[in-house]
Amino acid sequence: MHDLAQIAFFERLTKEELSNLQALTQRKKYPAGTAVFFQDDPSDSMYLLLEGSAKVYQTSEDGKDRILKILKPGEAFGDLAMIEGRLRSASVQTLEDSEMLTLARADFQAFGDSHPAVLWELLATFAERLRLMNESILDLSFRDVPYRLLRVLQELVSHHGQGGPEGWRIWLPLTVRDLSSMVGANVETVGRLLDRYESDGLLKRDASHWIVPDPKALTRALENAAQ
Repeated sequence: MHDLAQIAFFERLTKEELSNLQALTQRKKYPAGTAVFFQDDPSDSMYLLLEGSAKVYQTSEDGKDRILKILKPGEAFGDLAMIEGRLRSASVQTLEDSEMLTLARADFQAFGDSHPAVLWELLATFAERLRLMNESILDLSFRDVPYRLLRVLQELVSHHGQGGPEGWRIWLPLTVRDLSSMVGANVETVGRLLDRYESDGLLKRDASHWIVPDPKALTRALENAAQ
């Protein structure tokens, strides 16, 4: 069971404050392949993923999509845009049947008006989150495509993998195009790298999933790529 206490943005709040805020939320279900919201939509709510998975992506002016993140249960999204009151900077679409907890912006504003001290706690959390995000972006900006792809695969295994006799299966229906979008590289380059990683035994694929036989070998490959 996930609730607002699992959201890093609210980790500094007391149990009483969290309970009062939790009372303002609603549960919603979304079938697989459903758009939760689109880029440039009004930011009227934040969300906590309870069950399922979803992708966060941006669409460029020429119509190309770039996957920014794959969400798993317990992760929140839409909170920064909700607080700013600006248009959504990205779209979110479910990858499988999902259930979410939603908190409306109007309810959050009313809560903040009656609990002004809470806003300072949220501001401190917000600042820390931005610092870590900037560090991660700076690190990846100096890395080449093999490193970025191996890093994405490692994160997918960590967040969406399940161990079995074949190795760690990534339980998301991700295509080569999806991985290319996550890495920020063209499909041909990522496709060739994936073929190479399969030949090297770092990766396997079946009809709909990717399998990492040995996560430690993947970590070693990532360390080598970082050098």
